[in-house]
Amino acid sequence: MKTILHFIILIAFLALLCSCEKSILERSSTDKKEVFEFCWNSIDTKYSFFDYKNIDWNAAHTRFSKGISNDMTDEAFFDSLSVMIDLLQDGHAGIKSSFNEHKYVGFFTRGPENFDGRMIVDNYAHGWGSVTGPLDHISLRDGQIAYIYYDSFDGEITDFDMDYLIEKYKNTKGMIIDVRNNFGGSASNIFMLAKRFMKVETHLFDSRLKNGPGHNDFTEITPTSISPSAITYNGKVCVLTNRKVFSAASVFTLAMREIPGVTIVGDTTGGGLGLPVGIELPNEWQIHCAGSQLLSTTGANFELGVPPDIHVDMKKEDIDKGVDSIIEKAIEVILGKE
Repeated sequence: MKTILHFIILIAFLALLCSCEKSILERSSTDKKEVFEFCWNSIDTKYSFFDYKNIDWNAAHTRFSKGISNDMTDEAFFDSLSVMIDLLQDGHAGIKSSFNEHKYVGFFTRGPENFDGRMIVDNYAHGWGSVTGPLDHISLRDGQIAYIYYDSFDGEITDFDMDYLIEKYKNTKGMIIDVRNNFGGSASNIFMLAKRFMKVETHLFDSRLKNGPGHNDFTEITPTSISPSAITYNGKVCVLTNRKVFSAASVFTLAMREIPGVTIVGDTTGGGLGLPVGIELPNEWQIHCAGSQLLSTTGANFELGVPPDIHVDMKKEDIDKGVDSIIEKAIEVILGKE
């Protein structure tokens, strides 16, 4: 059985593509038509979700190419490329120049906010006070439930952190892992967390890499599995999500769906399961777009968002009372009231 190592190799290979793309350029160019064609063609051959999203990239070329000329300012040219790249509707797609950077943010505008950090601090955490590594944590319901908030997968989680938290909360009935508003970060933290909640080696997801010019040119499917840690948590687990759960945080959600005893509660994530590749344009601007696909163990493509097991939106009447509807539903699940 192929393991986590294959996924790490995939990430490293995509990073290599990012670093090597510049070396294939023989010269720099400021000719805007040439730069436009290079940009459009690079995305055409490397982007991995054209068919899944039903995007007519040839129509994009027809629409935008006619407006490109060397008479336009760099700012106007940058804006034109930005609007074209936004047609991918992908948070991993964007463009960067020396004077501006553009990213697509529409992935999290498709639903309600479903998160109020101040409410959690005031009415649940009461100012926090407990922080281990990048993880804020408290106990709820008279010590019956552990609540952990993780705001970014850029924050490195260590084995020491998880050993401490599992020991501290070993007698709780369940643990809530809240990744709402987590835009992603390092993939290694996905596995550092996930391995603490399983009892046997578990198949988490599959991946395939874009490897040819055609929109459906991909490598063979590679499964990613992981073995449990020596110290694991025994209670029920709820993962809380909203539309701002993106990239590595979405991959974490996808992985946790496969672990028995785990329930995903909240809203569909923002997606972003395709790992990004970077490309340098002839004028030394950089673009990036998804160059792979991650699929569920059943072959489902959740690029536009991983759905929860239990969908919950924060109700206005609850918010007005300082109550987080999503946390409360997770508490119900853990205490057996759901």
